[in-house]
Amino acid sequence: MRHKTLFFSLLALSIGSAAPTFAYAQKAKTVRSVSSNSPIPLDPAIKVGKLANGFQYFILRNSEPKERVLFYLANKVGSLQENEKQQGLAHFLEHMNFNGTTHFPKNALVDYLQKSGIRFGADLNAYTGFEETVYQLPLPTTDPALLRQGILIMRDWANGALLEDDEIDQERGVILEEKRQRGGLSHRLQEKTFPLLTNQSRYAYRMPIGTDEVLNNFKHEEIRKFHKDWYRPELQALIVVGDIDVDAIEKEIIAQFSGLKNPKNAPQSKSYPIALTGKNQFLAFTDPEVTQSSLQILHKQEARKTRQLGDYKNSLAKDFFVQLCNMRLAEQTRKSTTPFLAASLSNGALVGNIETNGIQIMPKPDSLQSSINAVYYTLGQVATHGFTEAELERLKSDYRSMLVQSLKEYDKTDSKSFMDQILAHYLKGEPAPSFQFLQPILLNALEEIRMADILTYVKEFKGHQNRDMVLVYNDDIKSVPSESILSGWINAASKQQVSAYQEEKVEDQLLPALPQPGQIINEEEDKQVGTQTLLLSNGAKVILKPTTLKNDEILLTSYSPGGYSQYSLKDFQSATNAVNIVTNSGLGPFNSLQLSHYLNGKNATASPFINEIGEGIKAQSNREDVQTAFELVYGYFTVPRLDKDINKTNLEKTKLSLKNRQQQASTFFTDSIAAALYNNDPRKTAPTLKKIEEIDFDRSFEIYKDRFADASDFTFVIVGNFDRAFIDPYIKQYLATLPNIKRKESFVDNGTYPPQDGIHRAIHKGKEEKSTVAMAYLGTYDDYSEYNNLLMDALSSSLTIKLTERLREKEGGIYSISVSPSLSKNPRKRFGMNISFTTAPGQVDKLVAAAIEEIELIRKNGPSQEDIDKYIAEKLLSSSQQVQYNGFWLSYLLSSSVDQLDPARIFNEKEQIKSITPGKVKELAQKYLKPNHLFQFTLYPEQ
Repeated sequence: MRHKTLFFSLLALSIGSAAPTFAYAQKAKTVRSVSSNSPIPLDPAIKVGKLANGFQYFILRNSEPKERVLFYLANKVGSLQENEKQQGLAHFLEHMNFNGTTHFPKNALVDYLQKSGIRFGADLNAYTGFEETVYQLPLPTTDPALLRQGILIMRDWANGALLEDDEIDQERGVILEEKRQRGGLSHRLQEKTFPLLTNQSRYAYRMPIGTDEVLNNFKHEEIRKFHKDWYRPELQALIVVGDIDVDAIEKEIIAQFSGLKNPKNAPQSKSYPIALTGKNQFLAFTDPEVTQSSLQILHKQEARKTRQLGDYKNSLAKDFFVQLCNMRLAEQTRKSTTPFLAASLSNGALVGNIETNGIQIMPKPDSLQSSINAVYYTLGQVATHGFTEAELERLKSDYRSMLVQSLKEYDKTDSKSFMDQILAHYLKGEPAPSFQFLQPILLNALEEIRMADILTYVKEFKGHQNRDMVLVYNDDIKSVPSESILSGWINAASKQQVSAYQEEKVEDQLLPALPQPGQIINEEEDKQVGTQTLLLSNGAKVILKPTTLKNDEILLTSYSPGGYSQYSLKDFQSATNAVNIVTNSGLGPFNSLQLSHYLNGKNATASPFINEIGEGIKAQSNREDVQTAFELVYGYFTVPRLDKDINKTNLEKTKLSLKNRQQQASTFFTDSIAAALYNNDPRKTAPTLKKIEEIDFDRSFEIYKDRFADASDFTFVIVGNFDRAFIDPYIKQYLATLPNIKRKESFVDNGTYPPQDGIHRAIHKGKEEKSTVAMAYLGTYDDYSEYNNLLMDALSSSLTIKLTERLREKEGGIYSISVSPSLSKNPRKRFGMNISFTTAPGQVDKLVAAAIEEIELIRKNGPSQEDIDKYIAEKLLSSSQQVQYNGFWLSYLLSSSVDQLDPARIFNEKEQIKSITPGKVKELAQKYLKPNHLFQFTLYPEQ
């Protein structure tokens, strides 16, 4: 299960809840009648109740996605409530709630839900934090019996854990392996920094994963005591959001949870605030796997709570300060003379009662002091001269556009968004107003914000108390500075003389004069699928699917065969980097910074791509800005540009990032696998300094223009809320006028594939006492078809179930396992069945042998009918959901056209799914999971 620790999270304004739309003039009138000192009301659509035993519930009806509901059981107990003998037991108890409850003994709970189509891990999940434990269960609402069982499951999680001796002991190994799996550079860094950042508070010594000593040795009664003490109704709430009957759900909750009792003489729940000592602290950290030096300067303060309406304006002003500073800092990275690779400001929660105002700097080699000077010069420039009105108005315009667009789509908001908001309201006391109420408040705050409001926050990033500095370094820093030296650099940098920021002027038009519109010369309609296929006068094909799946969303994608497979090895690096080089350069008259300014306040994006076998452009917009989206598409065909200066700067950054790439064990491992599989072929192996040197900007630009020189073999797909009268003029003007040289192309098969027989190799890197095993069955896939792909997916699902049962539940040797098929049709029919897990080095041989044994059993006997039924249930559930999203139709219709498949086949998918049998999966397993097709790579620590 997930383990959640709040670390450095950026400030996010809460803007969630379901509500109908109404005119902005009406909203503005409402705002003027509300005082900024008024409390923030809870969304009235949320039904709130509290039982006599203290158990609370929150219920909200929301129909996106349709026929689905989310249940969350929130417990106000986490690792902070553990005593010395219980470290890790809050998280351990979370695991145990999946290993036997009153109505679902042993593994019956997971088994039952899998048969209902709910995936363990992906859907069914839980997490433990310092102050909370939360269980998550999504269900379909079409089966009333399953819905009632869902509430029963929540009731069992609240108070029904069996906590049997053998199950407790079996789970010890699983949790220790979960702890091992998390180990690595970030974990080692956190172990050093977290006590410092939390001022040696209780948080530093109650990491939810616990200690090896406790996990290995705690008495069974200890976890039962923790469960009895802390899993009690006065500390619990059930949150239900989805396509449901609210009154019926409420009755069921009252019936199931009213009987829960609070234990007598239960310990009181305590808070453990972190004291601000006023002291400054410093830590220098290095490690063999550190690839990039960095400095983090954190100014700690009491967290500000959003309680009153006026707090939104303050939060927004501070967020604007951070964003505007970051835009200035990001702009500097366009210059080769800038001493840092990246620098940014942040504001967000740490843990408990503390938030941080942070400055993060990634210096170029041996440039730490000059990087500090550059960052504090920017802060000094802002403090002295402020931001320009143009900078502020651009940011306001973007935010205003986001608020307006969000309200348009509000009745399409996913239930998960509401769930997260209500959960934060219950656990943290955060506001959960309706968006109908909140949107005009935020719009009003937006208009009221002045430059002075924003600049008040400069001082919070330049304080000299409660400041922590963490320097992470490698050999890029020749002389590691002490705290006093760093403080001296910062003090000196803060006193620099600064000049006002000068902003360059921007053109106001993206495209030159446009040609006369082209024509639609033929069209066909597919009434069953709801599409129209148009042939344009320049030879391009356009597939249209109008939908109401979103209120104001229009998506576009396109494809033409060819890709970078067309180019020789000499041009390969230039070809694969062509899109990045062009998009880094901007478009038409704008460099990339100017283009972002031009697009401020517009809800429109477009991005070209070139992959191995084709190229195209993707775009999206709302109705108001659809012309801008089409302009961008037209522009990426006709007016790309090359900015060598910005690309030289980016290339230098890339070279620096590659310098220490292979110091990290995981990177070294994946790079070694690629080198072995593809015999060091430059097309398939990791980036290197030598490869970067082969990039020729002019050649990249030529290749890009060549890929988009001809629209006659392009297929465009447009999906969203539009009609023909609205969309046709844009198609004629911007798509039908694209260049046409009547070129017919295909991709080239360059023949870079793994060998026919498997490879077994041990790779040694890193100091962590853990091993990663990567196994894969690879080979040609002569039977490629959509149905066989379903069978491969079913085989993957069956393997996941059996390998989890064996390696986790029986052997206790892993926390999780990944099993995933990789299937390709072009440029050659290929398959892969990829299996990976992490374990102790001494466990590798035993677990690999066990995995192969289970795979061979499936090859010999086929999967069980029960496991296939679980797959069918899950697939039917996901199949019914996918058609509710524009993004699905976009990719589905494009692939159908490119592969010349009938798009109406989607309506038969459920019948195909239901026809899957163990025998069919067995036949596929016997053919493709042959022992000589097995490739196995194992990462061990250095000897």
